[in-house]
Parts: sequence; C-alpha cells; structure tokens
Amino acid sequence: MKTQVKWLSFCILFTLVGAISWIATPRLQADGGDEPSVFEDLTALSTELAGLWGEGACVAESTSKYEEPVISIACNAEYTAAERNRILDYLFKKGLLFRGESYNVKGTTGQYWYRFNKRMGNRTRSLFVRLHVMSQGQLWGAVKPPARMALYIDNLATADELTAWQTLGVPLTFGLKPQEGARELSQQIDEYKQEAWLALDLRQGSFTDSEQNASVREVIEQDLLTPYLQSAVEQTGDVWGFIVRDLNAITTTVASSRSLFNAMKAQEKSFVLLPQKYNRALTTTANVMEMNWRRVTYDMGAMCKKSPTKIWTYLRKKAVKGQIIVRLPASAKTCAYAMSRTMKRDGKIDFKPLSVIFGYLPSASAPKDSGH
Repeated sequence: MKTQVKWLSFCILFTLVGAISWIATPRLQADGGDEPSVFEDLTALSTELAGLWGEGACVAESTSKYEEPVISIACNAEYTAAERNRILDYLFKKGLLFRGESYNVKGTTGQYWYRFNKRMGNRTRSLFVRLHVMSQGQLWGAVKPPARMALYIDNLATADELTAWQTLGVPLTFGLKPQEGARELSQQIDEYKQEAWLALDLRQGSFTDSEQNASVREVIEQDLLTPYLQSAVEQTGDVWGFIVRDLNAITTTVASSRSLFNAMKAQEKSFVLLPQKYNRALTTTANVMEMNWRRVTYDMGAMCKKSPTKIWTYLRKKAVKGQIIVRLPASAKTCAYAMSRTMKRDGKIDFKPLSVIFGYLPSASAPKDSGH
C-alpha cells in the first residue's frame, strides 16, 4: 500500500512539473523556410522510449529547453546498465549522435540527463533526454564503475607485432599501416576478436612518389587526399575508422582539415582518432563537419623505449581520472612482452576497444561505421 501511495504521489508531482514547464517553455515548432520540422515524431519517440520498461512502468512528455527538444520520462522501475544500453541502442538506431551524459543518484532515486545531436536539413539540432527513476534495486551509476581504458596499438605492419601485443590478453584496437599484406592482417585481427582501424601517414610526400614535393595547397587543390584514402582502404579492407598519427602541415589549417574529413566521409567513415598533440583548427573543423572524434590521452612511445616495465603502474594511476585512450607503438615488441608480465587484470580497469569509447555498444550488431 505504501509503495502504491509513493508511486501515485510521484506521478502527481511529475504531472505538475510537466504542466508548469508546458506553460513556462515555448512549444516545439517547425523551423520554417525550406528546413524540415525538428523531430516531428517527438511524441511518438517519447512514448516508445517509455515503453522500453514495459507497459505502465513510465510516463513521458515532450517539452523544450533553450528552443531544443527535451524528452522527459519518469519511471517506477530499475535503471541498471541493461536499461541504459537498451535506451542508447534505441537512440543510436535513430541516427542520433551521443554528446554527453550526467546523473545525480541518491539511494534508489536518480535523475539522468543525456544529450544527442542529429542533422536536420542544413542544421544540427540537439535532443535532450531527462530521466527520473525510482527503484528498490541498484541504479546505474550508483556504484562507481571500473575505469575504462582503450589500448590502441599504432601502425601495425607484421603478424609478429600482432602476436606480441595479443599476449596482453585484453581487448585491443590495432591501427593498420596501409601496405601490401594489410588485408590479411585485418582478417587475422578479426579472427582474434579485436578491432582494426586505419593508421594514416599524412606527411607531405606520403601520397604518391610523384608528389614528394607537393605543397599543402597542391594537396588540397588537386584533391590528393581522396585517392590516397581510397587506396589505403582498399589495401586494409573494412575498418572502423581512421587514425591521424601525428600533427603536421596537412592537419594544421581549416582548409586542409576540411579536405581530410571530406575524404574520410567519401569512404563513409566518420570516426577519427586524433593525436595527443593536436591543433584547434583540427578539432573545431571536426565538430563543424560532424566527425565523431576522440584524441589519444597518453602516448607511451617514449616510455616503451626507456622503461616499459613501469608503464602499467603509470597507467593504473592515470586511469582513476576516467576514460582514457593509450597509444602504444606496434613495432615495440619488447614493450609488449614487458607489459604482458606486469599487467594486473583485477577488474579495477575495464578494457574496451575504440568503437565502444566512440559510443558503440558491444552488443549492437551495427555496421562498423555507417557515418552516424
């Protein structure tokens, strides 16, 4: 009886809050002009999201915040990792890009905020999802999850390098060097249940032998990047995305960055990993062009040469600060051997491939990168 009264009070409170927000905020309208209406099916989307918990467990409404659409859901139900994965999977399939998450959990009551982006006509619009949950079980986020770490093995060129790093015994992401034999390596990576990306060498003169002295302007005007990326993909086969290995003249201006990202999109890829040292023009252009990007958090190249046995102790301390991406040079096989002996797999760190760090769920049977 007490549980029913508590749930009834919660629903009344949510209805009152919704009524106030309906009065206080402008309703969603079409943008006008030649652009389509923003999320015309927002009400249906709200109902479908609430229905993920089953009939009668949740109530939902659609409002707006700063002229952006908001879906508000209140549930007398659990919100565990399984429910969170179900919501994210549903919204990813709608073509929405994950842009942020925050939550405030007290006991068995929690409020969660999510932000997604979607291209609407010639504009990018945001969608917010606000979730209120009450549960007798453990809510997602109430217990601090393990630190997440992606180990990226850079510029893989041989099967010996692949074998050496595979001895770490954790999920890995390999950046394939585009060359003869790369497709066979990609197949071997897939057999190992690991992930293959394409590691790009974008130094001037790396495109063709005849263009060794091509200037950045010539690279852009002659569109040398598109055939270079196309050839690289043909050599490696299907990959999750691209990796910019270092900062150089090709990636330091807006014009050259736009040319690079256009060439990536021509290959139907929108995932790009940037180097630890990056230029603001590169990241700003990536945002404008709706590239899904991350950057290397810690580059272990120098430590692999000098003190490989200390790498794991160093990374364990850094991992407590949250999700990190670690670059390790594929050619440093002795570094792989040292790490395999010193790593401790005690569950305090959750190793993930790059695709998960970029927002894909391991259970989702989606194509590697359809551009969303």
